[in-house]
Amino acid sequence: MKAPNKPQPDSHEGQSPKEDFVFFFNRLLQTARIHEADNQLSVRAAEQFLAAGRRIISEHPEITIEARHERLFVQNEKLLLKQQTAAIIFSLLGLFENLSLYGLKFTENLSRIGFHEAYEMARLLITSQNSPEPLARLKHNLAHERFDWVKIVSEPPDKGSLTASQTIQLAHQSYSYAYNSVKDVVRQIQTSDRAGVRKSVRVIQDITDLVFVDKRILLGISTIRDYDDYTYTHSVNVAIQSICLGHEIGLSRNALVRLGVCGLFHDLGKIVIPLQILNKPGYLNSDEYQIIKKHPLNSVRQILKLDAYQDLISRIILPPFEHHLNYDLTGYPEVNWSQPLSLFGRIIEICDVYDALTAPRVYRNSSLSQDRALGLMFSKSGREFDPLLLKWFINMVGIYPVGTLVKLNTGEVGLIYQNDPIEKEGAVTRVLLIRKTAQNQLKPGRLVDLSERGKQTGKNRRHIRSTHNPYQYGIQPAVFLMQAE
Repeated sequence: MKAPNKPQPDSHEGQSPKEDFVFFFNRLLQTARIHEADNQLSVRAAEQFLAAGRRIISEHPEITIEARHERLFVQNEKLLLKQQTAAIIFSLLGLFENLSLYGLKFTENLSRIGFHEAYEMARLLITSQNSPEPLARLKHNLAHERFDWVKIVSEPPDKGSLTASQTIQLAHQSYSYAYNSVKDVVRQIQTSDRAGVRKSVRVIQDITDLVFVDKRILLGISTIRDYDDYTYTHSVNVAIQSICLGHEIGLSRNALVRLGVCGLFHDLGKIVIPLQILNKPGYLNSDEYQIIKKHPLNSVRQILKLDAYQDLISRIILPPFEHHLNYDLTGYPEVNWSQPLSLFGRIIEICDVYDALTAPRVYRNSSLSQDRALGLMFSKSGREFDPLLLKWFINMVGIYPVGTLVKLNTGEVGLIYQNDPIEKEGAVTRVLLIRKTAQNQLKPGRLVDLSERGKQTGKNRRHIRSTHNPYQYGIQPAVFLMQAE
């Protein structure tokens, strides 16, 4: 069959060339699912895809489509989630997830191919999903020279080349997707008694990659607190802090991912606790406390419902069960064994308690500042907490952890922005000052250095006079810290 004249892409009001390309790429995939190559609809879909691609190739040497943090990027630009693009974006994200790839790259050779090659490429993407090893199958099939115009992006972008602002953006996105993934898992368990974990594992992998880039930014983003959705933000914070502590002591990337998944799901058992107990102001009575004490075991029961490989399930059950057991095996649930807690269980216990002590809760009037929480925990070292791991944790977050609200001797107020490990030579302590606008709004100000290298002389030298919990003043540290870069 002779190919028809190359049409220009259909006109879609408000669509950019990048949106056009994604639109016709998705249309080609959907058409190739149900029609043969010589069907007129297949031919037209392939030609529209090629015409849209040539518009971009005429100005750029290549076209990239990538999935990052559950969003679609074309030419490194995030596609906006609009009514006319939402279904297409989710469809392509699902395709990339099924194929275990991060994206596709189309080279300038796209301008010389015909509709048959475009259709065949679409069929390979569709059929490879049914293989036991979809990515390997796709790589093998696309290795032929007739597909030299399309390349597989099977690895995430090099995070080592990211700027500080890009790393902050990725950390914020990862936090958002981790938060949503926990909510999705809870919703699925409550409605269907089963829940998939692919999205959760993927975002934990992304967070783990970021810990190798800039741990400070991740610790800053883990200061997010939500009074109404405490369980979800708490779960993400514990996951992030656990990954950071695991990285601090030298765990492998694979171990960090498992540790992060344990942290993310450690409180799944709370979904069966009535809200009137979870959110009860004041003290619990003995019956209510007994219900609360069951949530570690209930977390295990919920994890067993996850739709995941048994190997993963078996590796993430024990730490959530242990996270309210103390280093000396007191706490709950009551156990009769004498063997030490697992390493992951001891890590998650430290991060769980630290985040809980510093979070605003409905049942108490105040929460501790970060440094006071560390002091309280240190007083229980060797009994409730592994003394060595707790020292690692304190050294990692610093005496004044990132996000601590401080009042200076000058009368200025600010947030700890950087507080290097205690043993680090030339350690730096920087504070992000907070200013008040004419409309009485709090805004981030300038950064000041309190460390030796930024030391001032005389009575004007700044130093910390007192510490406070920022949430008591309506301040979300992560929001301010992200705006400082």
